[in-house]
Amino acid sequence: MTSIESKRVQYRKYLERAGVIDALSKALIKLYEEQNKPEDAIRFVRKFMCESCPDDAQYDLMKNDLEEAKTSISRLEQELERLRGQIKKSPEEYQALTLAGYKSLTDDEEHVSSLLRKYLTPELVEEYMLITTSAPVDAYLYDCAVSGFEHHDSSVGIYAADPESYDVFSKIFDPIIKDYHSQQDNESDVLQKDTDWGNVDEIENLDPERKYIISARIRIARNIEGFPFFPKLTEKQFIEVEEKVRAATETMDGEHIGSYLTLGDIDAETQQEMVKRHIMFHRGDAYLTTAGCYRFWPTGRGVYHNPAATFLIWVNEEDHLRIISMAPCGDLGDVYNRLVNGLQELEKTLTFARSPRYGFLSACPTNLGTTLRASVHIRLPLLSKDNERLVALADELQLQIRGTGGEHTAIEDGVMDISNRRRLGFTEFELVKSLQDGIVALINAEEELETAGQEG
Repeated sequence: MTSIESKRVQYRKYLERAGVIDALSKALIKLYEEQNKPEDAIRFVRKFMCESCPDDAQYDLMKNDLEEAKTSISRLEQELERLRGQIKKSPEEYQALTLAGYKSLTDDEEHVSSLLRKYLTPELVEEYMLITTSAPVDAYLYDCAVSGFEHHDSSVGIYAADPESYDVFSKIFDPIIKDYHSQQDNESDVLQKDTDWGNVDEIENLDPERKYIISARIRIARNIEGFPFFPKLTEKQFIEVEEKVRAATETMDGEHIGSYLTLGDIDAETQQEMVKRHIMFHRGDAYLTTAGCYRFWPTGRGVYHNPAATFLIWVNEEDHLRIISMAPCGDLGDVYNRLVNGLQELEKTLTFARSPRYGFLSACPTNLGTTLRASVHIRLPLLSKDNERLVALADELQLQIRGTGGEHTAIEDGVMDISNRRRLGFTEFELVKSLQDGIVALINAEEELETAGQEG
């Protein structure tokens, strides 16, 4: 595809997303249906499209009304969560919910790939449905599995409600974790290595000429010791976590100096712009919603970032902290160095939940271990046309490929998100180095295709 054709495709997609094509189509259909065709067709189309359009004053009024409605909805949602929190389910209710959820999951013949379905047996349901983690959290199996019980298409289907969940419900978590992370039992029964950031200088700028790599990003998840995970966090604890993180950021120095913004203090328009720039997170994931991730929203949520927006801390997005370093280039070494230094500064005042067996703990078992995801947005137009070869290379290099819009999104115009597939069983340095080696291999493959095309 030529550069001009590519731009045309991108522009058409933009018009489709913006609703322009749909609006024009409706106007043209209306014109077609007119028995007496107007002499000035353009004026007819303009009038059709704008006859119900508000003027500037009306638009501002409607915008204010919408913001007030959103604020009211958010306030009512928080009040609903408070009321729900006051209603304590009895053990009998938890038993009934667990049995009903398990039956619904196993009766579904269409969605059968969930790891929860694969490893949760009737015997484990019987053993675990009335057991809880320690007070005051008192997490039941149902608190962990409710999302998987409702969303049968979930690939995993379970979240830990607190650190103790991994031990109390070990017979279901262990096989799921080993399956997802391709882990085998070993003599020491320790699946995660000690933290090792390695020699940061060995991580390099992978694309100095900026021909292929658009951006680089590394994030890690952390949860503060002594607090449950999102399924069982109380409203007060959401606030306490936020306050602890805010206080910890006050000692940041150098390029990590920034400001903390509480989500509830940011207007909707600014939030949308920050989400678009990948500075702020948003809610909406159905699996996390059911699991309880967005309770009391936006209470206790916020973001810390430096002026350049190259170092961020998301607070109570999914885990207590998502620590992110990124840059609009391929300098993975710079991104890695900034992440390590920022995390080490936080560790001076915050203690994070860690298991000798699983490493750093996260609510989702897919993030256990290092909790590290290193990724680049990269343009590989020729390689992307040979999906079979691309997937084979990614599998060989232990890389994960998806669209730049996040999980379950498609590759567009040869631009994709590539990250390390593994989290558990390796050091942080090993994972970042493996991504570096993998990206170099993919760029080499793209260059080979370019050379072959020129010779042909």
